[in-house]
Amino acid sequence: MFDSELKERPAKYSQLPKYNDLHCRANSLRGSVDEHKASYAPVESARRVLLLLQALNAQRIATIGSLHQVTGLSKSTIVRMLETLISEGYVVRDNFVGGYSVTSKVVSLASGFSGAPLLIEAARSRAVALTNNIKWPVSLGTLRDAHILVSFTTAPISPWAYPFPVLHRFLDLELTAMGQCYLAFCDDDERALLLNALTQQRREQGRPFDAARVLRDLRATRKRGYARVGGPRRVFDFVAVPILDGQRCSACMGVGFYRTAVPSDRILESVIQPMVEAASAIQVDMRSLHGTSY
Repeated sequence: MFDSELKERPAKYSQLPKYNDLHCRANSLRGSVDEHKASYAPVESARRVLLLLQALNAQRIATIGSLHQVTGLSKSTIVRMLETLISEGYVVRDNFVGGYSVTSKVVSLASGFSGAPLLIEAARSRAVALTNNIKWPVSLGTLRDAHILVSFTTAPISPWAYPFPVLHRFLDLELTAMGQCYLAFCDDDERALLLNALTQQRREQGRPFDAARVLRDLRATRKRGYARVGGPRRVFDFVAVPILDGQRCSACMGVGFYRTAVPSDRILESVIQPMVEAASAIQVDMRSLHGTSY
């Protein structure tokens, strides 16, 4: 029933460990919304190193004394930590200017903070609040291998969650609301490349693909401001709105609901408009994170 909306993960993901195969886990409840609650007591030595590295990164050139004033760590501890960071290539001692500074290697610590990780950090609380408001599960997806990969969902806290798994699913660009949303709001060059990829996919599948019709539908979606996939024979309707990073579509937010649960004349007011407001707030939060991370 849901094959046209949800696509199984590629085989390369089938080897991921199952929940019961994991021997160590966080002590958090399923669906917990407190992302800052620790599972175990923090490792104090690691905390001190991170505190020192943060203080060092905030200063162009730092001395033992200035780091001691900022962090409150003893000078002997600071020296040992700096020597460790130097040995790992994150810090250099510059005798010409009389202090310590970070090296370009620290940039590698932020290399993973883009795409889905940045999106989730910016959107998590907004998505949770949206689900608490409209009750339906909210999903976030980004482009991956000419599909939309669902990287986050609030299904565990929704009272009306889907009877099928959503997280880490790959969604078809043509047949799903989030896929259509991304195609409608990405730039022209990217859209052309993705439509070419879709044409190739359909050829390999032996299925027809009407690019002209798809483009007409995408123009209507862009004008409307959201994508919607459903029909009289479907149990669920799915809607999606873009999350923009400047002029670029960086992700999509999707919500699915039972068709019989939301009157057609209430969908815009009770589902889509709250989604648009949440997406706008996420865009502001993402700009803020960009400003503090790069």
